[in-house]
Amino acid sequence: MRFVAADPGIVVGSHLSLAVAAFAYEGPVRRALARLKYAGASSIAEPVAERAAPTLELLAALSGSAVLVPVPIHVERRRQRGYNQAALLARRLGKASHRPVVELLERSAITERQHRLDRAARMRNLRGAISVRPRCAVPAVVIVVDDILTTCATLETCAAVLHAQGGGEVYGFAIAREL
Repeated sequence: MRFVAADPGIVVGSHLSLAVAAFAYEGPVRRALARLKYAGASSIAEPVAERAAPTLELLAALSGSAVLVPVPIHVERRRQRGYNQAALLARRLGKASHRPVVELLERSAITERQHRLDRAARMRNLRGAISVRPRCAVPAVVIVVDDILTTCATLETCAAVLHAQGGGEVYGFAIAREL
């Protein structure tokens, strides 16, 4: 299986210092992530994360001693799916990079699926839906982990929430970037 590297472009936001993706969201990566997300193929997280780990290390060289924080999904969606794909990926990436993984964020509202929404609609969709878990301290440096980076709305929303709770630098990492 051949994975295609993402374009060299990077994403920055109002709250997000920098976001990168390991691969382009096409071909085998697209099929693998679709199976992970929608077909219950949780075992795909390990080989995909292992292939993405070198790109995470490049980001980690900039971010220093960052903690990995997976993008949350609502408990109802987690019940349906059986797992949070971003958490599976973050745990595998954490193991590969020897970084702690903290499920610091929670999704308090069921949101519309993002894949057909533009950036503005995605931002509206996420407004008020993500928060820091009660009694959790936000680390100084965080890398938010997601499966697919499209408009960066999810990573930007997570970064804004972390900043509002006293967080410092927030970076983003995704397995694939939709080009």
